[in-house]
Parts: sequence; C-alpha cells; structure tokens
Amino acid sequence: AVMGSKNLKAIAVRGSGRKEIAEPKALNAVAKWLSDSYTETWLKGLRQDGTANGVYQHLIKGLPTKNFQQGTFEGGWEEITGTRMTETILIDRDNCYACPVHCKRVVEVEDDQHSVDPTYGGPEYETIGAFGSSCGVNDLKAIAKANELCNAYGLDTISAGVTIAWAMECYDRGLLTSADTGGIELNFGSADAMVQMVELIAKREGFGDLLAEGSYHAAQEIGRGTGQYVMHAKGQEVPMHEPRVKFALGVGYAVSPTGADHMHNIHDVEYDTAEKIAGMHPYGILEPLKYNDLSTEKMHLAATVIARSTLDNVLGFCMFVSGVFDPDHLVEMVRSITGWDTNLYELLRAGERGYIMARAFNAREGFTAADDKLPERFFQAYTEDPSEDNVLPQAEFDQARKDFYSILGWDHETAAPTEWKLRELGLGWVAEAIR
Repeated sequence: AVMGSKNLKAIAVRGSGRKEIAEPKALNAVAKWLSDSYTETWLKGLRQDGTANGVYQHLIKGLPTKNFQQGTFEGGWEEITGTRMTETILIDRDNCYACPVHCKRVVEVEDDQHSVDPTYGGPEYETIGAFGSSCGVNDLKAIAKANELCNAYGLDTISAGVTIAWAMECYDRGLLTSADTGGIELNFGSADAMVQMVELIAKREGFGDLLAEGSYHAAQEIGRGTGQYVMHAKGQEVPMHEPRVKFALGVGYAVSPTGADHMHNIHDVEYDTAEKIAGMHPYGILEPLKYNDLSTEKMHLAATVIARSTLDNVLGFCMFVSGVFDPDHLVEMVRSITGWDTNLYELLRAGERGYIMARAFNAREGFTAADDKLPERFFQAYTEDPSEDNVLPQAEFDQARKDFYSILGWDHETAAPTEWKLRELGLGWVAEAIR
C-alpha cells in the first residue's frame, strides 16, 4: 500500500554472491533422490498435465461451479481438464529453478477471438476453476486469455474469477442489470463477458472499477441483497476446493488468518485411507479419517497438517515437492543447508509459530471468533444433484472450530492465541504486543 501510494511499480534486485551450504554432499544426496525418484510418485502426473487435472474433482462433486451453487460442471468439465489442455493449446512445460518436475504450463493460442501469448505461461487449476467452472465457462482458450491478462496486469486469478462469478450470479438473479455493468451481458457461460471483465477490472474502467475492490467490498457498495452470494472468508474469495466434500478444509478456511486459503490448509480426501495416512505416522497420527469427519481427532489432524503446510511457507518450499519427501528428507535438507542440529518436532513447531503469529496479528487488529465463519451456502445443498452427504453441518462445524481453538491454545471468544500458548512457543513478546 505504501509503495502504491508513492507510485512505485517495482524494486529490481540482482544477487552476485553464492550462499554457502553447510553440508553440500548431504544436500546433493537429497536432490539426487528427488531427481531419480519423482517419476515414481504423483509428481509424474503433475509434469504430464499440470495442476489443471484438479478439474477431475467434478467426479466427487467437488468442482466449484456457477459461484459454488453446484459441485459438478455437467457438459463442460471435460473441455477444461489438464488432459484437454495438453492435447490442444499446450506448447511447453516450464519449471522453477532446477526443479525436474516442470509442472508449469506454457500455452499459445493464435486466433482472432482469443490470442494468447506463451510469455505468460498457462492456467493452473485454480485459474481454470475460477474463470471456467465457477463462471460456467467451458472455453479453454478464453480461460487461457483471462490467465494471460491477469499475469500481464498482476491480478490474482482466484479473486478475479470468483468476483466475476459472483457478479454473474447477481446478474442471473436480477440483482444486477446491464445498466450496472455498462451494457455487458454478464451471463454464466459467457466467455467473452468474462474476458472483458478481467480487462475492465485491471484498468479500473466502467463496472470493472467496482469489481476491482473484490466481491465483498463491491457487494457492500451495491447492496440489494448481493452480499449473500459473496463467497469469501474474511473478505478473501474462496479458492476452488469445496468444503462440502472436504469438511475440515471448511474449518481451515474459516480460521485462516489470511482469509479463505487452500494452501496452509488440510484437504480431507488426502487422508481417508490407510495408505494415504501413512505419511502422517511420523507425526503420531495413525488412523485414516473420512472427508466428512469433524471429530476432535480430525481437528488434531487438521492442526498438524496446517502447521506442516505453514512450515513450507516458512522454509520457502514448494508444497508439491515437499509432499513426496518423507520427514527425514525434510530434516536432512534443513540440517545440510543451515548446519542446525534440528529435528522434526522443532520444525513442526516453527510452522505452528508462524501460523499463530499471523493469528496474533489479527487479534491485535480487532478480529475475533465472530470473523471465523463461512458463507451460508456451504451449509446448504447444491442446487443440482443435492445430497445430504454434501452439506457441511452447521452444529458440527461450530464444535469443530472450538476444538481447533482448544488444540492450538486459542481463546474461544477472542480466537486469539492465549498468553500461555505464546510463551510456550517462545513468543512472550507477542503476548505483550497484543495485550
């Protein structure tokens, strides 16, 4: 915000030195293991078709469609999968420095309607869900164009896409008209309108000037009952993962210090079998738990997974690659790079410390347990193909959130980390700062 107020566009930095590694041979051994072994893991599929194969969540009713009204995108989902991208507009695969996986997409489209420059890469799953199924759009070229525009202008594709999807639902319900949108027919399924709105948002022109504030603030400005269709937590638009098929994920959205976030979160379907839960055995979690479980045991699993995910952020580590390393690899990397004689327990505590410090910041700024909530839609059935199995139960959700607070040592009313918990983590100064 300060940079923006000064019209500062960027800071360019180039390094000339080389970071010393405490134990290069040990680090190289871990790197070689990844290079030799990643094709035997799910990273092989990530290389082939990218994250875009997350679209297959349609098959478990977990693909956000038409602003989260539905969990399936009938007649459209197969047109926007990673497989379809590979077969049609993909021209290359890119990578982060030195990574053998090459999961990034590079696409190119050459036609009069939606030409796409490969300089801007290609759409990931979140982008495809936000501009595709959530907007009812099954045109992969148009989605790739929206991705190109967001990358060129510096827009978040999740918030941009979900904001447009919200506007489309309001238009569909008659709460917005063409008089509001500047003549644009914001109908679900209109690829042209979707792409046009991305451009207007980036340039803050016409109706795009209001949507540039995000769906939460736009709804507050418009009124007319539009707020009930905003899909957000703490003002941040919900990513492309359904709490009605990942129940603990919904709790994670609600309690996240940064608003709805799928990265430092638990994805329930990854822990529902004996084979999948095996990766959590080193953390003392032995039994699988189903996607719709909101027990205290599930909240313990969620708290552990969230601390582990936050650790990736603390370390600056890719969550995909991190997911195939066992804990011994992780500890060995930190030891070999830094020279610290650390262990898994200490690293997990570092992740928890980072997460709790963010919550302490929220508490200092006035957030309470009342802000840890989800849109009402997630406690209701889908508009199409409804099922009792795909409704997040409100009472169980409320209790699970309290259990989560208790497990992490947060106050039930303020939702702030308690002083004893902060001091336990060596953060007594934080307790003083938020007192």
